[in-house]
Amino acid sequence: MRYLFSLILLVGLCARSGAAYIDMWRGEVDIKRSGSSGWARLEGEEKVSLGNGDELRTARASTVNIVLEDGSRVKIAPVSAFKMTSESKDGVSLGLYFGRVRSWVKKFSRKFEVRTPSAVCAVRGTDFMVSSDAEGNSRVEVYDGSVLTGDDKGNSSLVREGQFAEVPAGGGLNAPRENPSGPGDMNSAVGSPSQAARNEIYGEISKEDVISRAQEEIQSAEFQNRKVAIDAFGNRVRMEEYVIRPEANQFKYVVLNTRDSRFDFGKILFTFNNTLPADLSLATRDMTSATGADTPAWQLTAMNSVMSNTLDMVTEDASGGKMVADNAGSPASWTHFFTNYAVYAAGPLEGAENGGLGRMLWSYADANADNTVQTGEMAYLGGSAPAGSVVYPGGEDVFNTVTRNTYSDSTWIQVSDYVLFDDGNILSAGDLGTRLGVTMDTATDKLNFERVYTSSLFGGRKIDLEFSAKLLKDAGLLRF
Repeated sequence: MRYLFSLILLVGLCARSGAAYIDMWRGEVDIKRSGSSGWARLEGEEKVSLGNGDELRTARASTVNIVLEDGSRVKIAPVSAFKMTSESKDGVSLGLYFGRVRSWVKKFSRKFEVRTPSAVCAVRGTDFMVSSDAEGNSRVEVYDGSVLTGDDKGNSSLVREGQFAEVPAGGGLNAPRENPSGPGDMNSAVGSPSQAARNEIYGEISKEDVISRAQEEIQSAEFQNRKVAIDAFGNRVRMEEYVIRPEANQFKYVVLNTRDSRFDFGKILFTFNNTLPADLSLATRDMTSATGADTPAWQLTAMNSVMSNTLDMVTEDASGGKMVADNAGSPASWTHFFTNYAVYAAGPLEGAENGGLGRMLWSYADANADNTVQTGEMAYLGGSAPAGSVVYPGGEDVFNTVTRNTYSDSTWIQVSDYVLFDDGNILSAGDLGTRLGVTMDTATDKLNFERVYTSSLFGGRKIDLEFSAKLLKDAGLLRF
């Protein structure tokens, strides 16, 4: 009877467990339950059940260990976004938006798969790692057993023990190759810390994510500014801006706009070739141009930005930045140049394109490395250059311009720019000697900039951001 009772008790316990759970975690880990729009920070030391549709995200220096019903284990690396898509008696499906996840799957277990924006990895009994970056490129490394890896074009290949395979965004599975290195440190973020900061720029656009990140970062902000002003349309807007240094060679500018009926934000990440100085203006003052025979000590190598209303977004992605001399043999001045630059826009339907950047509007790549952009190095949505127009609604003396580009596939985007006072009045040339005083340099506390994006992709919505001249000047981004 004792043996029968023990068996009944064991069966009962197994039936009640029946789901994945978080065994342990460290650092800052957030969970969003299926059907919920809000994130909650994991706290305490109790194990946390994990249901179908639940999502997890990890901050820097943060990891999560998950145990599945059959004893298989999953570990999520720092700066990763993960979804427990489904778990049933027939199989397990996990989603990785970006970051890294390592899985130890028990042999002879049910079907087990990990999906990224570009790859699907199916296994039965193995030890493997999957990573995905902000562009949607994926990598699979197998440490024991084998993993059937496929892309969204229908290509597939068996990646065996000691091999890795890469799946570029958009498909095109590369053939498996021998892996020269062993398992990576899952306590560190995928790629470099600089790459982790870039992932955050494009990966967090919900209001909850943006505000949560801002609450963490503003405590260590190097520059910050809060003010209430009127925008160009007469609406009261609360602006919150700050500048932080995610890594020694980076700084990030963030602006949050809260109105009664909307929330908009902008984030720009600047990455340099060297550790930035204590006085940030020493680097920013020569960021776009410089004079002298010597190469500037700090050169902007990459720039990543997003402006969004949490549904629609405009992103810019630039890399290969450097300072180019006017005369290579005897330099007198230097001008900044990116070898690769692309601009994207997206509504909710286009948000997953190009690894989460959105729909590409235009781009260039300096293919011949001559530090100039030729027509043949440009690419446009629809295949040909857009029809453009620029108008000055208040006249050329008023600081308000409207620029509109219409692409050959009929997609259009419009940018309206304003320079305005705190009371919402738009600056004109006549104000320079009256309301502002003698110089523009003394006027930064009184002036704001506003940029409004509208597009055929946005479903009638707009992205509307107002930000102060003062903080930009304090950080060295604005010079007169």
